[in-house]
Parts: sequence; structure tokens; C-alpha cells
Amino acid sequence: MAAPTHEQKRDLFQSHFLLGKLEPGEIDTLATRARVESYRAGQEIFAKGSPGRTMIAVLQGSIKIVSLSPTGKEVVVHAGEVIGELAAITGEERSAGAAAMTDCELLIIDRRDVLPMFERHFEICMMLIQSLYRQLRQTGEQVEDVLFRSRGLEARVAEQVEELGRVGRLKRFLPPQLAELIVSQGDEKILESHRREIVVVFCDLRGYTAFTETAEPEEVFKFLREYHGALGPLVAQFEGTLDHFSGDGIMVFFNDPVPCPDPAERAVKMAMSMREAASRLITVWRRHGCELGFGAGIAQGYATLGQIGFSERSGYTAIGTVCNLAARLCAEAEDGQILVSSRIAEAVEAVATLEDLGNLELKGLRRPVAAFNVVQSTSPAEARPNLTVVASSPGV
Repeated sequence: MAAPTHEQKRDLFQSHFLLGKLEPGEIDTLATRARVESYRAGQEIFAKGSPGRTMIAVLQGSIKIVSLSPTGKEVVVHAGEVIGELAAITGEERSAGAAAMTDCELLIIDRRDVLPMFERHFEICMMLIQSLYRQLRQTGEQVEDVLFRSRGLEARVAEQVEELGRVGRLKRFLPPQLAELIVSQGDEKILESHRREIVVVFCDLRGYTAFTETAEPEEVFKFLREYHGALGPLVAQFEGTLDHFSGDGIMVFFNDPVPCPDPAERAVKMAMSMREAASRLITVWRRHGCELGFGAGIAQGYATLGQIGFSERSGYTAIGTVCNLAARLCAEAEDGQILVSSRIAEAVEAVATLEDLGNLELKGLRRPVAAFNVVQSTSPAEARPNLTVVASSPGV
């Protein structure tokens, strides 16, 4: 028999009523990890009472399953079918044995691979509960055992619902991977009020207020959906923490609640990606008469962070001078500029070409602030140990 391809394994899993509910990436992982085993006609595949540690997909041939009931009920499983869903969940002894009816080829899925995936999907958990109850109604066998397993699975589902709620709340301001990490560790105390050094990014659009004064509300909504849709995913891509969207304004910070080794570099790279994404949108908008531009400000310093709001609606935010400085740099930026403080400039000297703008008088700050404009990124081959400074324009 020819070995099944990765695509054949994946197609079989996708057609299954449970496995097909998994994410494409999870199905690919199972297809990679599942092993192929061949059996001759009459050969035992698993014995009655053996531990239920696997799901089995029949690739070719047929197998016969004989239950432990007094009637010795037999079930024939053909190519394209999967068995062992409940065994993969409970891990208990199998109530039936199986043998090959013909020469057959099986795809073996280890319980340790599939169980964590099932537990992440509320719909799959509910379907498994329904399968347990159907088994109870149809056979009437091992009633106490089935009820016990049902109660255990119901408890798991209740925990899963609670966990999904927590993950959902965290995903409003955290990248998905960080939200799931916090919940999986069961420690949301890191979201309590605390002080930490962070890097803050503010960005918004030049000319947005004038645009909203003349545009219809429906146009503004369409415009913001495109804008947020283009820039929002970049926050998760660079693993930043979203503080808020407010009209055209976006505030993101790095190094909290999960610390990262290179917050300034991540912030600048995200801002440059946002500038590129916004530039493509602005080109289109200007064809429709919308004179808009993009600007950003980035600063580094200490802030107090934590959850604010009330039980029905809360958020995670940062408060401190560093936030004000980033906002003021953003307000000062012209179209296409990303203004950064001197601390950020020092931290990103190897990855960005900077324009020295000198000391700027910023509204709300008593002292002038040294500012730099991020002109472009440099490849690793172009990285230099010192700041790359481009002469500023006359009058700046």
C-alpha cells in the first residue's frame, strides 16, 4: 500500500464531524503527527479492556469492532471512518475490541495530541457530551460509567466556557497568544495595578477632523473600518498591547503585561509597518478627495498599568508621563513622520535610519524634548553601531 500523503490525511480529518471543527493549523499538526499502521486480515488491532489512548482513522480496508455487551454487538468500520472519539477524551479502558476484517491501513492519532485541541473548542466539547448521551440512550449499557464520564465532561465544558470568557476579555487588548498564555497559566494577577517601564506608541491621521466635518457618517464608518482593519492586525503581529482605538487614534504599548527583550525595536518596526499600510490606504483615499496623512510618536519610560472600568466593561491601560510624551510627539509629527524620543533613538540605532530634529517645544511639557524622525529601516547587513543621522530640512 502506498503511504498516504499529508493532503490525504488532512482531507480525512477535515471530513470528520469532530476533527473538522479544528482550526486548519491544528488539522495540519495532526496530519503531521499521526502515524500509519498496517494490519493483515484477522489481526487484532486493540483488545477489550485496553487503555483508550488513540483515535483511529481507517485509510484502506475494513475493521470489525465487537462490544463487551452480552449481545456481543458487532460494528464494521470502513475506509474514511474514524473511531475512538470518546476514548481519546476519557483515556479509560475500551469497552470493545477490534480486528482487521481485510488487509487494512490505519491512521493512529495519539490522545496526547488531539485532547488539548478538543479542549480549546467549546463546540467540540458540547458535541462530545451529546455523543455520550446518545450512547447512553441507544445501548443502555454501563449506565453509571457513562453518567460519570458525562459529569466529568460537563465539568470540563463549564471550565472551558469560563476560560473562553477570560480569553475573550483579554483578547480585547492583548495579542491572542499572550491572552491564551495568561489564561493557561491561571494567573491574571499580572493585570493588577503595577509600575513598569514600557514603550508607548501613539498614531493618528493628519486631516482627519476636517474630513469628518464634511463627510457623511456612513463614509466615516467605512473609512475607519478600512483603517482599523489594516493597522489593527499589526498590533498582534508585533505582540503589542492595545490600549485603545479612538476614532483615528491608536495607542499601543510594549513590555507589559508580558515583558519582552526588545520593546523599542518592536514598537518602531510596528510603527513603520503601520506607516506603509496607511500610506497605501491614503493613496486610494486621496483619489476620492480625502487629504489625509499618517503620523506617529514613540516614547519610553515608566508608567502605572492595570485594569480600569467596571464589571460589565473593563480595559487595560497605562498612565504616566511617557504616554503624554508619545501623544505629544504624535501630534507634532507631519505626514509620514514617526517621531521618537532620544531613548528610543538610542535603542533602535541598529535597525532604523533617523533624522535628528533637534529639541522640540511640545505642548503640555515644560522642557524641550530631543526628537528624531524614523526615516526608514535598515537591513541587518546595513546595521551600524551608531545612530544614522540625516540632516534636517532648513527651518526645522
